[in-house]
Amino acid sequence: MNGGKWHSALRELQEFAGSRNFWIVLAAIVVLFTAIGPFGTDQFMGVLPRFGFWLVNMFLGTWIAIVFVVFAELYLDRLIARPFLRMLVGSLLSCPVIGLSTMLVVYSWRGPEPSWPRYAENTAQSLPIALVFTLIFWASMRHEKQVRLATEAGALGVSLPVAPEAQVVQPTPVPPPAPEPPPILSRLKPENRGPVLRLSAEDHYTLTVTSRGRELILIRFSDALSEIGDTIGTQIHRSHWIARAAFETLMTKDGKLLARLKDGTELPVSRSFAGEVKAKVAKWSVD
Repeated sequence: MNGGKWHSALRELQEFAGSRNFWIVLAAIVVLFTAIGPFGTDQFMGVLPRFGFWLVNMFLGTWIAIVFVVFAELYLDRLIARPFLRMLVGSLLSCPVIGLSTMLVVYSWRGPEPSWPRYAENTAQSLPIALVFTLIFWASMRHEKQVRLATEAGALGVSLPVAPEAQVVQPTPVPPPAPEPPPILSRLKPENRGPVLRLSAEDHYTLTVTSRGRELILIRFSDALSEIGDTIGTQIHRSHWIARAAFETLMTKDGKLLARLKDGTELPVSRSFAGEVKAKVAKWSVD
């Protein structure tokens, strides 16, 4: 197994394990299933046994689905370009394992003995649950990441002063809210999160350089470009993107057009992007 992908998978799983939203959603689902008693569990289980049953069953099933989703995200990038579709495929692949775990949990609660028909039935029942719950968990995790990034970016808030009744005070202008940080920053270590300066493709990884450091992250270059948000910049090559804040000048060396950055880095400008890059640079100089 590729060491970089293995570490990326472990980091994703650790993020789930350390997420408050993850545990809140899981607890809410367990309580809901305990209350309504789906699949006939309300007919042969009391409240406490039913709570224990759904706690164990949902915990195992949820983590099985998450493990499959994380590894599908990392290992199916060559076959499936869209991360959302890779997530759905991971959920589908987890269903046979969830069906097996469910059958064993039911049997441990003095249920029917395991059999192939029961296994097929449990697998079919786990299909919509795996899809829906994976979407819920993924949405809650993305929201939590966005909130954490906004907090780390120091979103501004201004309160108006209280003036005496007889005194007329002009209202203090409220500055516009700080823009949301680019989604790609959530993939970086906290110490490297800063304004994005450039991106460079390296096999299945993308070298992300910010004002606070650089990091090689496991993401397709095209997906990385879709996560830079409102950062002003331009793609100069099929493997390179630069931010306006990092650009210094265009230069020609050995007949090849290069973009020199403020840190001294020189990156090639391909012919297919040359016209667009020159137009962007000209606009930047005017602005």
